[in-house]
Amino acid sequence: MLENSSFPLANTLDDQQHLIFYKIMNYEVPRHSSYFLFEKKWWKKQENILRGQEFPPDEGKYSWDKKTPYMDDFIVYIKKFSRLYRSIPFIQSIYLCNSITFNALHQDSDIDIFIVTKKWALRRARFWSAILFFFFGLKRGAVRGKKKKFCLSFYVTHTHQNLYNIMLPQNDIYFMYWLAHLVPLYQETPENIYKQNKWLESALPNFPGRHCINIWLNPTSGTTQFKKTAEFIFGGIIWKGIDLLIKLVRLPIVIYKTKRLKDKGWGIVANNNMLKFHMDIRKKIHLLYIMYKKKMGK
Repeated sequence: MLENSSFPLANTLDDQQHLIFYKIMNYEVPRHSSYFLFEKKWWKKQENILRGQEFPPDEGKYSWDKKTPYMDDFIVYIKKFSRLYRSIPFIQSIYLCNSITFNALHQDSDIDIFIVTKKWALRRARFWSAILFFFFGLKRGAVRGKKKKFCLSFYVTHTHQNLYNIMLPQNDIYFMYWLAHLVPLYQETPENIYKQNKWLESALPNFPGRHCINIWLNPTSGTTQFKKTAEFIFGGIIWKGIDLLIKLVRLPIVIYKTKRLKDKGWGIVANNNMLKFHMDIRKKIHLLYIMYKKKMGK
């Protein structure tokens, strides 16, 4: 940890009890660990110190004291496709998530992304992203044996970025940390998803309400002419109707796959505003969290 910081760091036993998530996941704790103290009881005393302030100059550059040895290679690879991110029609934002944003990369890790689409264009955004990532051989499953594949399994419309409704009914610690560790990869226009998810601060009371994980990557912005042209051609009322037709035609398949995948432990959501197809480990992590907390409380 950096010395001479005005920010309280999580280096006491009491603090560590509130960073259980990183322990059960075997993840490195971020340098700004005070932001991620879970259900901290004395958080109100720290609110004026933490919330709304800028990072100390030296700390804003890095999120960990020790990064995974694969991080640099992955970042160089991801940066190569900045034009692709700006070219996908009907996409407003792309966020990196999962292993890369938790500093937990392995040599064969996928590159997981969370995609925010434009209003009424969920399925068109999914279609174009799948086609373009497949065309460039970047989509998981596009080229057998290829490493650094992009996993496109979570889409949400711009008007439904508040993700509270897909939380587990019990203490969904995994999803809270997943959300807090999003890293912007592409933003057509500047935005902050945490403005739509203020509820996150009830679990992470020191969370500053902005992106505070840094993986040495500046988000791409703007649009290409291809994207502008495609959105003009495929963006009218007729194509909204075709979206609905596609949904109706695929409805039996979606119902079947949803049931089959749920039985296998996948957290499936498929509606007009969200498509989510993740292996759901949230219940497992919740149980581990409860067990670990009880163990530390003895």
